[in-house]
Amino acid sequence: MPLPSPVSSATISPPVTTSHGKPGIGHPEVECGTGTWDKLLLGNHRFVMEVHAGSTGAAPAHRVVLPWRRQDKDPSAVEVIVVSEKTALRVRNVVVEQATRESGTLVFEAIDGAGIYFAYYLPYAMLGKPHYPQAQYLPRRLAAEPAWAAAVVRSAWAPEEQPELPHASVLRYEAASERDSFAPMNFTARTDELERLRSGHAGEAFLVFPEDRLNPISMRGDLPAHWVINGPAGTFQAQAHAGEDYVVQLGLYAQEDLEGVTVEVRSPAGGHCINTHGVDRHGAPWHRTLAVPAGEVQALYVILPVPKDAAGTTLSAVLTIEAAGCHAQNVAVTLDVAPESDSTILSGDFGDPRLLRRLAWLDSPMAQDTELVAPFTAVTVDVPNRSLAILGRSLRLSESGLPAQVTSTFTAAMTSTDGPAVELLDAPVSLEIDGVGWEFSPIEFTVDGPGRVTWRCHWAGRTDGKTPVALELNGVLDADGAVTYALRLTPEDTLDVNDVGLQLGFHEAAVPLAMGLGVPGGRRPESLDWTWEVSSKNQDALWLGGVNAGVQLALRDGSYERPLNTNFYREKPLVEPVSWANRQEDGSESTVRGGVTLRTAEGSVSVRAFSGARTLKEGKPHDFNFRLLLTPFKPIEPGKHLSKRYFHEPANPAHIKAAGATVVNVHHATAPAPYINDPLLTHESLREYVAGCHRNGLKAKIYNTVRELTFHSPELLPLLHLDHEIFSDGPGAGHIWLQEHAGRGYVSAWFAPNVEDIAVVTTGESRWENFYVRSLAELAKGEDGIDGIYLDDIAYDRHAMARVRKVLERACRERGVEGPEIDLHSANQFTAHDGYASSANLYMEQLPYVDRLWLGEYFDYDTTDPDYWLVELSGIPFGLMGEMLEGGGNPWRGMVFGMTGRAPAVDNRPLWEFWARHGLEQAHMRGFWDPHGPVTVSHPDVRATTWLTDRGMVVALASWAEQTEHVTLDFDAGAAATGAVTKAPAIHGFQSARSYAPGEAITIEPQRGLLLTIGY
Repeated sequence: MPLPSPVSSATISPPVTTSHGKPGIGHPEVECGTGTWDKLLLGNHRFVMEVHAGSTGAAPAHRVVLPWRRQDKDPSAVEVIVVSEKTALRVRNVVVEQATRESGTLVFEAIDGAGIYFAYYLPYAMLGKPHYPQAQYLPRRLAAEPAWAAAVVRSAWAPEEQPELPHASVLRYEAASERDSFAPMNFTARTDELERLRSGHAGEAFLVFPEDRLNPISMRGDLPAHWVINGPAGTFQAQAHAGEDYVVQLGLYAQEDLEGVTVEVRSPAGGHCINTHGVDRHGAPWHRTLAVPAGEVQALYVILPVPKDAAGTTLSAVLTIEAAGCHAQNVAVTLDVAPESDSTILSGDFGDPRLLRRLAWLDSPMAQDTELVAPFTAVTVDVPNRSLAILGRSLRLSESGLPAQVTSTFTAAMTSTDGPAVELLDAPVSLEIDGVGWEFSPIEFTVDGPGRVTWRCHWAGRTDGKTPVALELNGVLDADGAVTYALRLTPEDTLDVNDVGLQLGFHEAAVPLAMGLGVPGGRRPESLDWTWEVSSKNQDALWLGGVNAGVQLALRDGSYERPLNTNFYREKPLVEPVSWANRQEDGSESTVRGGVTLRTAEGSVSVRAFSGARTLKEGKPHDFNFRLLLTPFKPIEPGKHLSKRYFHEPANPAHIKAAGATVVNVHHATAPAPYINDPLLTHESLREYVAGCHRNGLKAKIYNTVRELTFHSPELLPLLHLDHEIFSDGPGAGHIWLQEHAGRGYVSAWFAPNVEDIAVVTTGESRWENFYVRSLAELAKGEDGIDGIYLDDIAYDRHAMARVRKVLERACRERGVEGPEIDLHSANQFTAHDGYASSANLYMEQLPYVDRLWLGEYFDYDTTDPDYWLVELSGIPFGLMGEMLEGGGNPWRGMVFGMTGRAPAVDNRPLWEFWARHGLEQAHMRGFWDPHGPVTVSHPDVRATTWLTDRGMVVALASWAEQTEHVTLDFDAGAAATGAVTKAPAIHGFQSARSYAPGEAITIEPQRGLLLTIGY
């Protein structure tokens, strides 16, 4: 049967540069090009063969030697498919006589006589899940007819009887696309070529191969054939442009184990190797040395800035590669700078992404400051009273430097910060060691900027007249409400203790709600006993509070690294804190002695983070670090929330406007931004779409995170050579492209088949944050810049989140527009594969810089209680409002929190029209969580939220009762609505019209509700 796709379309064009079409550069023996065929059926690679006229005759078969120079370890185990170009028929009679990594010898039947045949030598199957594939090469199978095979195949037992068969010619190698091509970096050297290279460079610890930046180094354990044939080089010459960051790519091949590898750059314009030097994610100098095992290739990337006034000149540099105990090697670089300057490059544009100029962004210092972002206010400090204040919250310290009291003045409605003070603590926080009394030095305060104040305090721990332990306390309060403590405990004598514990006490009435350490968001449990189990639980933080006052405690030490999340937690779980967990080894037994307890008694909630019995050894420091997040972070803005009506599809902007939406979220795998987390690759089409949105009065935001990166990013392969700094180490495999080009040591991520987009998981916290922040500035600049971002989970910490907010806010300010808008979406991570971490608790540190939550995927809207909605979904206790997602949500319950489903999957137009008719965007919202709300309901499981307008009241009712209830409304004395007519206006898909006389019972069905107007 003919194959169901064209197999003869081909383009003999270079996969990367014009030179690769020639033998010896792209491939040592044959030309290289691309073709068109169904690669899901046949694989990504083929050789084009020709059976010559006059050679067929009576010959039953033709023999061909394919110089495939493969990377896969066992070519003999992989299927080979031969297809005739003339009829598109697959040749059944094919025998692989020999298959090594260097070449393969085939015998095949020329079923259509003379002409072109194709040998597809790496066919694969896409197994696994559609968006998380696990590809495997098809296994070799014996399909040739036995009699035919016996007549033509060489016998290993009688080689003298080998049949003389005509040979087909190999015309060229072709890949299914330029990106799939093995040319020129993935054709391996033959054994004899390697032997000549090694013998010619015997005694040299390592060899250096300069390579064009258009050809990113891919292989780690093999050498590209053209490197081996041409040999290493001590010079590199190329063309450059004035004002660009030119990237010099070097391939270091270790002939013996190397330690302490560094690269020194000597250039009049400066420069550095990003593998060994740079600026870390906090803006501090960063450097390290490399270790390269014998037989491995290490790609090195050197940034050479070309001065803006260098047009028409030559820039020279010397790159010195050193390794411990080895002779250094130099590479002399000569860059001929084009005589005509490129104005776009001079203005800061990165130009063609394939030229890798964006790698310089890894060291971007952008937004590394302590300036404020809206709506936060400067941190103030009252030194004599040891008191600090921020927006709506204050922190009073005890003489130890730990909190003595946390106070909030957020109103119960959560709409302002001028409410009565709510105190959380019923006793000062303390760090306790059995039998040790503390003496404290005076606290030293430092104002680092409007957004930060730090302090220091020295503790002396005394017992029996001695000072066996000392402690250095460093505290930080940021304007967003994060209080970070570093407590370094250093024993001056060896000391056996029963516990080192952090003790916190709360007023019971102030902390009715809880979330974290295995507790889903909702009512606080009366007691809790929790221990560390990082292998399966992404848990290190507990939030306690009410709607308008609360605190999250997170336990850390100096070894803390942010774990992976969203399906990948177990690939990189939490690093167990040595101090807090206190793991003890007893023979083959390993036990954790640390944990957290919570107890409720006599109006007090006591929380103790204990570490258990241990021996504190003289001079060995222990880091008992922790962080407090003081919530809420900011007042909610219900009117603004309702005015931002979202549409999650980059449709025609005029149609979106006509639907009533005001904001568009442009997701990846769509036309304006097809490639995940690198929207700059299609910057022009994105800016054109954003411009169309702006012309229609719409805000336009882009999906853009750092959780994973598309393989379309030219930087992906270079970043994979940064020793797992950017990409998380992992099992590899996944999509076939990753297996063929990334090789090993990665975690494969999302695959979007509609745009053939493949991604790799990042580590999260790395210099990639610098790149990301710099890229956001590029996306947001100018009149057609984006208005914000949509975050699909967050892989970076609050420091990076603050930088993101600053960059986007400053871009909006330059354009004179309101903004930015930052959304956070997360699937429910309170699952086994995500480590049972509530999304709101997991991302609480980033919430000060977020405008809207979409914590809706895989959440249960029907069986969870209103306290769960309030804490886990709504965002209200943290100063945010949210939306629903899974199954469209529950629109009646959602309205109690001001939440709707996701348009256009959910038709929100009837609700949007109701809001507009009744002025809800200008109304004052009083939720059921406000004990002084104007409307309450006679049944405790039916909740009411009220919007107060100049015309009357709108009341949202929703039921969490198990059966139909008939309820009445109770109005406070100031509501002036007791005798008013209550109406349920008709809202399509939501409710039918109905009027209620004063005092008349209102029927509410389970899981449903009503929107009522009173006085309209």
